Order: sequence, then C-alpha cells, then structure tokens
Amino acid sequence: MKWYERFYQQDFMEAVGFASAEQTGKEVHFVKETLNCPKNAKILDLCCGYGRHTYLLAKSGDYHITGLDLSDHYLDIARTKYSHPQVTYVKGDMRNIPYENYFDAVINLFTSFGFFDRDEENETVIKQVYKALKPGGLLLLDYENKFYFVYHDVSRRERYWEKVSDDKYLLFENEFDAENEREIFKVHILEKGILKETSGYNIRLYSFPEIKKMLTGNHFEIMQTWGDYQGNPYSVRSKRLIILARKLIREQHLAGDLDAEQR
Repeated sequence: MKWYERFYQQDFMEAVGFASAEQTGKEVHFVKETLNCPKNAKILDLCCGYGRHTYLLAKSGDYHITGLDLSDHYLDIARTKYSHPQVTYVKGDMRNIPYENYFDAVINLFTSFGFFDRDEENETVIKQVYKALKPGGLLLLDYENKFYFVYHDVSRRERYWEKVSDDKYLLFENEFDAENEREIFKVHILEKGILKETSGYNIRLYSFPEIKKMLTGNHFEIMQTWGDYQGNPYSVRSKRLIILARKLIREQHLAGDLDAEQR
C-alpha cells in the first residue's frame, strides 16, 4: 500500500487536527480573488481532503464545486460536515480525472502534488488537469517551497515533540532526500510511552523552473506566481509556491512556439 493510501486516515487527523476557520477563510478569499471566475462557474477542488475549501467556495452560492479525493475517511468527513447543495464529492485518483473540457478552473491546494514515485506519474496529473479544463480554464496550484522546507523545517525543526495529553505525545520528523529531492515527513503517535503508530508522507518537491517546464510542456501558460496567501512575491524565503496557469488550446501553444523561434 502506498503512503497516500494509508496516511490520510483517522489517526492522522487526530494527530494534526483541522485547519482553523480563519486560515481557511483567508485561503478561500485569495482563491476567489485570484481566479475571478464568473457566477455559476464550475470548479474542481482536486485532492479536496475533508472539504474545507470546497465548502466555503460553494457557500457563497457563486460556483458549482466538485471535490475529488482518494481518501474514504476524508470524503466521509466532507459529506457529513461540509456538504452543500452546490458541492459534489467524488472519490477518485488525480491521475485519472473523470471529466473532459468541463471545468472553468481547477485548484490543487496544500501541496497535493508530487505524490508519486516517478516524474512521469506526477506529470500525468498535469495532463489530466488539462483534459478536465475548458479551453482558457485556470489552474491554481499551491505547493510547498522546497527551499523554505529545507531551511526551516529540516534545519530548524528536524525532530520535535508535541503533547496531546498526559498520556499521549507526538514525535514529528522532517527529512529531505537530496538525491531524489523528496520531502519525507513522519509522525509517531505514542500513548503511555508505547509507540502506537507511525505514519507520514514522501513528496517530490519540484522547483519553480521544473514545474514551469512541466506546465508549459503540456500547453499551459504561466500567468502569475506568489509566495503566500497574502499575495507576496515568490522567493527562496517564501513558505509557499503558488502558481496561476491558463490552459491554452494547442494552436495557441504552437503559435507561441513559432513567435519565440522568430524572435
């Protein structure tokens, strides 16, 4: 079983908890302002998790939102706690999105990209997003800045403890596999001094030039980048790498290539 098939379960949720309503609200505000989609636009929340962004986007009544995720546990929470008449939750793998030329925008938030062992598999996700979007549709990708992760999380917080209760503690570990450029995160759950469970994730952290090459090679145009949800510029020190890209029709992509060659 792959890490992403076992990680997003109840014990992990108990370990890390839910994001605050304030944090989610700020993120959704940024998403809405950035996408600037028309009323009744169709938006796919790819790897929607338990639906915190999905629900707030739909709550305004402006959009029809589809939340797609692989985790049955997350989807159970979403359907119970974050249901809405304008939200549809679907179980699915991001390497096989069951829509074509359907969405006005796709959002992929909170480092839900780079899960797979091979670069070709990760690029398949980009190809599937292209397929699912209408011509001119937008992709908003929110991703971990690997430079920040190495500098902040690995160098400064390689191992740290958190107390849940008198009997329960969590040990967190951050590691960077430099040869394969992968973020390795582990959380150990201990109860009464006994290790109950260890879980974690192993994500390929791409640089901006690598993601840009992947996007432009699959008929996307990079429109803008940011380093956080406050709209600050992307840099080595920024916590996030947020990218807004637009789906080009293939003729536009070819015309762009010809213009570049002529220049």
